[in-house]
Amino acid sequence: MMNILEMYNIYKRVGGEIVLRELNLVLREGVIIVVRGRSGVGKTTLAKIASLISKPDDGIIRFMGVDTRGLRDDELSSLRLKYIGYIDQECILLEKLTAWENAEISLKLLGVEKILREKILSELFELLGLKGLEMRRPDELSGGQRQRIVLVRALSKRPKMLIADEPFAHLDDETIKIVMRVIRDMTRDIGMSTIITTTELHTDLDVDEDYILENGFLRKRS
Repeated sequence: MMNILEMYNIYKRVGGEIVLRELNLVLREGVIIVVRGRSGVGKTTLAKIASLISKPDDGIIRFMGVDTRGLRDDELSSLRLKYIGYIDQECILLEKLTAWENAEISLKLLGVEKILREKILSELFELLGLKGLEMRRPDELSGGQRQRIVLVRALSKRPKMLIADEPFAHLDDETIKIVMRVIRDMTRDIGMSTIITTTELHTDLDVDEDYILENGFLRKRS
């Protein structure tokens, strides 16, 4: 089984404080990992480093076998576009675009033809309970709906790796189950690998590996 992401001895300082220290994490192909922790412990920092948006102050990041330390910013951007789906906890959408237009941004950037874009997005809108919301603007959507539109955008390109930072923050228990089912199905169907961060310390999630982040250290939960 191939290692999709390898993070070794990662350190990261934010605002003068070390938020990640001696962090080691390996994400294998077709595996779903959850990283739990209270607000402010560094989960978003971890998510951004894992998705190649931010760089650590020290340590090694390998993505699909490539040491990313020597890559230029444009090379990192290309990897993110082609292979990484990122879900930010702020649910960032372009306010002037409809839900559908926001969801298809990645596919357009990748040059996917319109007929295929429509097929992919229609299936995901249906699966995630968003059918009928395609033409709504972001300010006409609830927080949970916005969060799922961001998920559609991330999943639409069938990424090799999905990084979901607090994807359950605006979702009820039933919708969390739907989202996890879609992620699990895509993991099975295309071999996608996933890291989910959450403040849900005790919620039972259908994942393969369960970690907790405390005081900058990442440890596996028993």
